[in-house]
Amino acid sequence: MRNPTDRRGALLPALLACLLFTGCTDTELVGPFFVTPAVPYAAAGEDYEYDAHAAGLTLPTTWSLETAPLGMAVDEDGVVTWAPTLDELGVHPVVLRVTDGERAVEQSWDLAVHQDFLMGTGYSPKGHASGSTDEDVVEHLVENEPFGRLIAFQTNWRESVADAGSIPDLGVFAMTARSSFGTEPVVGFGWADAAGVPDLTSDDFPLDNTWANQETRDEFLDMVTAYASTYGPSHLFLGNEVNTWYAGNKGDWPNWLSMLEECYDAIKAVSPGTTVFTVFQLERLKGLGAATTGNTDPPQWNLVADLELQGKLDAVGFTSYPYFEYATPGAIPADYYDEIALHWSGPVIFTEIAWPALADPPYPGGVADQDTFVGTFFDRSKGLDLECVLWRYLHDLDDQASFPGFMEVGLRSNDGSVVRDADGSWQAEVTLRERP
Repeated sequence: MRNPTDRRGALLPALLACLLFTGCTDTELVGPFFVTPAVPYAAAGEDYEYDAHAAGLTLPTTWSLETAPLGMAVDEDGVVTWAPTLDELGVHPVVLRVTDGERAVEQSWDLAVHQDFLMGTGYSPKGHASGSTDEDVVEHLVENEPFGRLIAFQTNWRESVADAGSIPDLGVFAMTARSSFGTEPVVGFGWADAAGVPDLTSDDFPLDNTWANQETRDEFLDMVTAYASTYGPSHLFLGNEVNTWYAGNKGDWPNWLSMLEECYDAIKAVSPGTTVFTVFQLERLKGLGAATTGNTDPPQWNLVADLELQGKLDAVGFTSYPYFEYATPGAIPADYYDEIALHWSGPVIFTEIAWPALADPPYPGGVADQDTFVGTFFDRSKGLDLECVLWRYLHDLDDQASFPGFMEVGLRSNDGSVVRDADGSWQAEVTLRERP
């Protein structure tokens, strides 16, 4: 469990000063007191433990919990234990008491149970990159923390064929933002557009638009290795919605898997702490969305199975837009996300989730439904080992007509003047669930 470091050593000098310089004993102090700070956080699904110590009492002592959540216990040595569940997310008051029969002291604290993962939004200042002023960008980076500590930066793996092998500008900017504003970037390098058309040709092989192109493989590997070595990102994904690309390039899938393996090993060699993963479009993976996106492909879970067997990933990522299939959040099946756990046993990252605040047929939407989806998502995904969850956009796209399915999926309007109900609901979920 990711509990704060035990800081009792910082408090002991005060006690030692009394003992050494005033000649008193621990039973001659003004009164008994705790010398350990309580552990104020607990992760749902993990064991909580706080080893309490108090001074100014004579042995034997008796410990008790005067106020505590159901199931919490303290033993004869002052060790407090508990096993919180997802049903116990939130803040719980605790009062711990110890007495020697003559004197007693109590310690009170608020214990926050979180879900032990990170949250955030996609990079989306007012107006987005194509229309933002420097002020808009700074405001977005500074104020994004109420929406979670993460910001997702997604970019193509190269600016142009001539620039292949060099780190893309947005990737550099993401790490500049980290050092300047304390954001935690989730960086992704894609190599195919939203329709699945790849960008894999090279100077020497301009007609080879596949992962069999050795020049492209070398350049891609050089770029991601340099990025990991230079910046040590916490999370790095290679390929976005790769199953969309797979639909038209099935024969190239083994070549991509081997490329992913090479990249994983190279990244881990220079930045062992980086979480490396790739991203699928979940609704397409499930074989959904025929009436909205036109997808008629059968389920593609075999692709996730390939990655499970490969073993060269720290997590698997997904984008998820259930409104591609369902008209309201309430229509999303209770086990909608459980299917992931049938095919992948490790941590799960959602780089994009959203629901539109405006219907644009055939896509449904509405302010109330968008707000409802925030809670629905976390209810439906509670069976997963979540590592990160990011809402697609804080602000609406500036050119929404480019894809009607993304009409007003932001928590706020493009210029920030409209703050939707889902905005407050998302911030509340961050407070409740995000790892401290």
